Amino acid sequence: MGAGMPQVRRLSKQEMLLDKLKLNKDQKEEATKILSAAMEKAAPARDQLTKGRVVIANAITGKASEADLKKLLGGYTNVSATMTGIEAEAFGKLYALLQPNQQSKAPQAFELMAGMFAGGGMPGGGAGRGRGGQGRGEGRQ
Repeated sequence: MGAGMPQVRRLSKQEMLLDKLKLNKDQKEEATKILSAAMEKAAPARDQLTKGRVVIANAITGKASEADLKKLLGGYTNVSATMTGIEAEAFGKLYALLQPNQQSKAPQAFELMAGMFAGGGMPGGGAGRGRGGQGRGEGRQ
């Protein structure tokens, strides 16, 4: 980029979610609280997912048995399901904030939540799996 060219900042998943739902100021404040609480609740599962991926990779490269891999993948799947449950619970709380005219955008908003809490902290109130984390299916089998 040349000097003087404005830099384009990518929206976080949280910002995209709130924008998609067309929330008013009060709704945004409440939604941010809901998402922050869900991020905090997801911390243990997020840690387990991160460590689980390393353990699975090491098992594969270390030529672990099929049975051992199956056990590791089963545990990872259970934690992934826990994370999806946290996303669904947060979505339910967000949906309860919506006015009838905002509810039509809710299904697309729920899709934006996929992997939102698996990515770590919420810098600037946002979260995600790095740049362009949307649609990559993190945490899914």
